[in-house]
Amino acid sequence: MLHSGSPNTLFDMSNLSIYLVEDDPFITITLKHMLVSLGHRICGTSCSYEKAVTDLASIKPDLVVTDIMLSGKGTGIDLGKYINKYLHIPFIYQSSITADDLLSEAKATLPEAYLVKPVRKMELAEAIEHTHF
Repeated sequence: MLHSGSPNTLFDMSNLSIYLVEDDPFITITLKHMLVSLGHRICGTSCSYEKAVTDLASIKPDLVVTDIMLSGKGTGIDLGKYINKYLHIPFIYQSSITADDLLSEAKATLPEAYLVKPVRKMELAEAIEHTHF
């Protein structure tokens, strides 16, 4: 499926470059397998806000998929705020936390989706398909 972003940009939704931010190695591997089986490329991974910010300065993904709770000082919500302010690329949250205050804070950063762990392949595929580029 092709998705048209700006008038000069055309994205092949089956071959996106995706950057993953997740502090659990097992979940990282699981998400990688899901995304690759959906036809996407993993352009990088991180377990912390700090490394993600450093990597994203040079890697230009089509989409970021990030957990909320990360290793180190920053959170996925902090990363969402950073992406909005400096990078202007779409991102999806995935987290096991469903507390109302956290959901409100996450929603305020305008993610493309908020997926509750364990993330299922079809949920991930649908979230990516509905992403606005």
